[in-house]
Amino acid sequence: MPLGLIGLWLVLSLLLVVCSVVPGSLQRLRWVLLGAVIVVLAASAALVWMGHPEPLPRFRGGLAFDDLSHVLLPPLWIGAATAIASALFLPSGRYEPAIGALTTAAATAGVLSANALLTIALLQAGALIVLAGLLVHDEGLSGHPLLNVATSLKFLTLTVVSGACLVMALLLSTFYAVNQDRVELPRIIAAVFVVGFGLAAGAVPFYFHVPDVFDAAPALATVSLAGPMQCLAFVYLIRTIGNGPWLVTDQHVSNVLVGGALAGAVLASVLAFGQRRLNRILAFNAMREVGWIAFGLASASRGGWTGALVLLAIRCVSQPLLILTARAAQRQAGQTELDKLGELAKVLPLTTFAWLVAIFASLGLPPAGSFWGLAALLRVSLSTGGLATAALLGSGLFGLWRLGQTSYAVFWGRARSFVTPSADPWAPRWIFATAGAGLIAAGLAPRLLQSPIDQLLAGLPFLR
Repeated sequence: MPLGLIGLWLVLSLLLVVCSVVPGSLQRLRWVLLGAVIVVLAASAALVWMGHPEPLPRFRGGLAFDDLSHVLLPPLWIGAATAIASALFLPSGRYEPAIGALTTAAATAGVLSANALLTIALLQAGALIVLAGLLVHDEGLSGHPLLNVATSLKFLTLTVVSGACLVMALLLSTFYAVNQDRVELPRIIAAVFVVGFGLAAGAVPFYFHVPDVFDAAPALATVSLAGPMQCLAFVYLIRTIGNGPWLVTDQHVSNVLVGGALAGAVLASVLAFGQRRLNRILAFNAMREVGWIAFGLASASRGGWTGALVLLAIRCVSQPLLILTARAAQRQAGQTELDKLGELAKVLPLTTFAWLVAIFASLGLPPAGSFWGLAALLRVSLSTGGLATAALLGSGLFGLWRLGQTSYAVFWGRARSFVTPSADPWAPRWIFATAGAGLIAAGLAPRLLQSPIDQLLAGLPFLR
């Protein structure tokens, strides 16, 4: 079954690559391609729901359909399908649907991989696909050749450093497995691994490239970074801890990671106030979410992992939806600066609805499904200490404040110039609204995520 799942998304990727290369094919065949996206999504979901997941396996060769992939693959595909389907109908770059499909295929293979080196290689491959999106970006609202080149060089450099750190941590872990008398090694391995993971996931303070990518890359390259690639980075983190729980059972290491994750979430929320471009605000918001999820995993507790996995699954849909609706609003107004947007709710009502649902999901507010994840993290923070609770709540309140300001400025604030009625076709608006309704459904029926997560955590005895 894993090969079949990967094959479905690879076939869709190749189809979109061919249509991107042949001028005009995307426009002529958009309805056919939309049907292909729906068929691939439905077939993938059917294979997952009919399959029988294995317990979380140890890193070994080959592929494995396990509890973790059972939890994360469906929302990852829904977010990717939303992005690809909407791009077929919007006046975007012709390579964007292919970029979205290729990164989804790479992430699918990585989530199903039970081989550490293959997962790292797929992380690097996904980063190169996002890099290609920067380089083939059509000149647009924020397109600037020099900015794209500078961002590409920074992104490429940090991606290589990330891969090198992850491989080094893997080699040291293998050495420690046969030399457990080296008591200093676990903390060294944890430090090297944190640097590699932080660069791969764009966590504070390793976020140097993320705001620039959000600002300079086309929409689906940004979606690929904030959706499939960050999800795959967390999958590698979860598998690594599952195979080597000594990384977080050391209380000193766990405390440092918990403190770093929460401090990063607070810092990302505060830094968002200094941004004047909508895309960069969303970049710091994504980094705050990464801090929350990292806190849950670093706590090495059942509640923390439950909250982290719920948030990770929900953000596979909410992050693409936030980015896509933001780009639709900027395209409508012809502006990217926050203070030049406004009054878009009256011309983009369905897009406004989708944006608000995605904001609620990002902040863990009901009725979005992430509410149950944030509630679990709050319970863990209360048991950790008052400072952890204050940091978690503080980052959430800062995020709510800034995203509330942003939402008002974009959709209800007074525009500097008249906003013409939307020329975008109706299909993307309904795609956005459908994805938003799905986020609400996940909040109203929390067992959709809770049951497979409980099954996954049952096989991890090191969790408190």
